[in-house]
Amino acid sequence: MKQDALNKIKTNPFAYTIWLVLSCAVHIVLFGPRVRNDYQVLERVMILILAVCTTLPIHELLHFVFMKTFCKGSVKIRFMKSPLGLPTLGTVAQAQFQKWQHIVIYLAPFVFLTLLIDVFIAFSNEVELIFFIVSICNCSGCFYDIIDAFSAANGKR
Repeated sequence: MKQDALNKIKTNPFAYTIWLVLSCAVHIVLFGPRVRNDYQVLERVMILILAVCTTLPIHELLHFVFMKTFCKGSVKIRFMKSPLGLPTLGTVAQAQFQKWQHIVIYLAPFVFLTLLIDVFIAFSNEVELIFFIVSICNCSGCFYDIIDAFSAANGKR
C-alpha cells in the first residue's frame, strides 16, 4: 500500500471510527458471553475507568520496553498529539531501527494486550470484565500502530 494512502487513512477520523466499532463488535460477539456479568452499575463504571486509564500507559510501556531492547539510545514516553490532533501519550527514541524492529515495536502492544488476552478469554469459561475492556481498549488504540507497521513493512519508516 502506498504511503500517501496510509497517511490518508491514518488522519481520517472516519477510518478510526470504523476500526473502533469493529474492535468492539468483534470482541462482543466472540467473547461477550464469557465475561463475568454480575457487577453492580457502580462497580462496572469503576472497572471501566480503571481499564481505560491503565491501558494507554501499559501500551506505551510495551513500546518503550521493545525500543529499549533494540537500542541503547534515549527512549522516552511523553505527551504528544495523535494524527487526529488529540493529546495522547507516545514513545519516542533517538535511534535508528531495522525494518523488522520497527514492526515488532509497533505490534508488541497489540500482541501482548489484545491477542494474548483474547487467547486467554477464548480458553476460559468465565473472565473478569477488566480483561475484556483492556483488550477492547487496546485493540481500538492499536489503529495507528497497525498502520505504522504496514508503513514500516513497505520500507517507508
